Amino acid sequence: MKLRTLALLIASTLAAASQTVQAENLLQVYQQAKGYDAQFKAQEASHLATLEKKQQALANLKPQLNASGSVEDSMSKTWDPVNASSNALSLGYNVQASKSIYNKQLDASISQIDALIAQSQVDLEAKRQELIMRVIQAYFNVLIAQDNVSFAQTEKAAIGRQLEQAQAFFDAGKSAITDVKESEASYANAQSQELTALQQLDIARESLRVLTGGFYTSLNAPNANTPMTMPSPNDINSWVTIAQQSSYQLKAGQQGLLAAQRNIDVQRAGKKPTVGIYAGHSGKRNDSSKSNADSTGIGFAVGVEAKVNLYDGGNIDSQVREAQNNFRAAQQSYILQDRQIEQQVRSAFLTMQSSIGQIEANRQALAAAETAAEASRAGFEVGTRTAVDVLNSLRLVFSARRNYASSRYNLLLNSFALRQAAGTLNERDIVALNGYMNQAPRLNASTDVASNTQTAPAYRPKANALVAPKGKPVEIANSAALNQSMSLEEQLPDEEIIVTEKETDVTITPQADGETDIRKVTTTTTRTVTPVAPATMADGTEINTDIMNPAPPSGNLGEGFNYYAVPAK
Repeated sequence: MKLRTLALLIASTLAAASQTVQAENLLQVYQQAKGYDAQFKAQEASHLATLEKKQQALANLKPQLNASGSVEDSMSKTWDPVNASSNALSLGYNVQASKSIYNKQLDASISQIDALIAQSQVDLEAKRQELIMRVIQAYFNVLIAQDNVSFAQTEKAAIGRQLEQAQAFFDAGKSAITDVKESEASYANAQSQELTALQQLDIARESLRVLTGGFYTSLNAPNANTPMTMPSPNDINSWVTIAQQSSYQLKAGQQGLLAAQRNIDVQRAGKKPTVGIYAGHSGKRNDSSKSNADSTGIGFAVGVEAKVNLYDGGNIDSQVREAQNNFRAAQQSYILQDRQIEQQVRSAFLTMQSSIGQIEANRQALAAAETAAEASRAGFEVGTRTAVDVLNSLRLVFSARRNYASSRYNLLLNSFALRQAAGTLNERDIVALNGYMNQAPRLNASTDVASNTQTAPAYRPKANALVAPKGKPVEIANSAALNQSMSLEEQLPDEEIIVTEKETDVTITPQADGETDIRKVTTTTTRTVTPVAPATMADGTEINTDIMNPAPPSGNLGEGFNYYAVPAK
């Protein structure tokens, strides 16, 4: 029993593990959704069921053959003393063939079913387009959530560095304790935002799992070369015309309208006569206990049968009126659907136009926010700005980053929504977009770990360390003993490095050019750290993470700090 339980546990674990997909692109995810999504599979089954209606109707036009048989055992009693009782066994059979020759209602029903099948077919294609949109929406929601996690982690790291810088300035007597407290509050808020972003990433992944049955730790994302342009033709009225000709929803409405019209003919045909032919063969045998009561008989019959409804209490007339009113309702539904499709096309086109402008505006806003943040940081170093100013500028930077990334995704989503409304969306559009997608960073939301990302954990200097002006190497009082500057002349490796930090006593001397000369009498502390690398959004666009902690090729691992570093063995 224990072995069986263990085997089941191992099997269930392997089955669960098989559902975790390490990396997929958009086309692969869509193919998985086609074979897994319950909505689309239900529509496929419904379409197959509709196809059977045609076979059922045609079967009524074919010859019908029926057979029946009977066995009867009877016993009778009389008051006659000679023949007081008798037993009889009767055997019988009947075979009959028939075929409809004229049935106007049946012919009209077949015509109506043809319209219903055509409607079901275009409904299936509309569901296929809807599946494409649902997959893209869920897929992009995961990418957006991954970006938000990356932004939240980078923002937290930047605020953490500002907190350390504020603490260092306070320890040196260059700022008030309020700067430290403001930075601490902002850092706590950044931690909360990171947790929220991680939660939203898990939720987005679960939504995609409902469509595909797989849990994806990494998804390819649109790269920086993805076209962010208006569709062709770049004319709103042309797209309305395309929708009127190609929209599967409108085509389904047209077929539904035709089916409702043909239903009127079906009901009217109820008053028409029906004509059919038939042929039959029957036989019967009676075996009785009385010797003279046995009998055998057979029969043949061929004929033509005609039926006509003379009076049904007004039932057929009522059914005709019902069908006519249903047709009028279908007409109004189609008119409404036509108007809604036009509205959807125009809205999607106008939203795309707006998204194009938003992308450029958000790009400029991001550049301006980064410049303003750099100015605030520099002002904080010389005492003209407070920590609150720096923190506010950082919030603007990361808000601009989120807006810029979101506007790019929105444009792509609206381009697909436009094609769906116009009825031109198909798998080729997925293939085309998939060609512009690269491997995105892998974020494990459940464990709060960012792996395979280009944003490495930032190194944090000691709280009592002072910050040198950006780009100014720190001169060491005992540099002769070290025989070299702390500034590295060559690019640091991407792997883990061993850092020897040199700092204790610090002298600050204002210079004539307005800069600050910082000199240190050093002690040595060796630790293993990971260098800060530029962050990259999921679409491959590089973003500036050096606002508070530049990491130039010289090997600067902390804001203004230069370290003597050797590669790890």
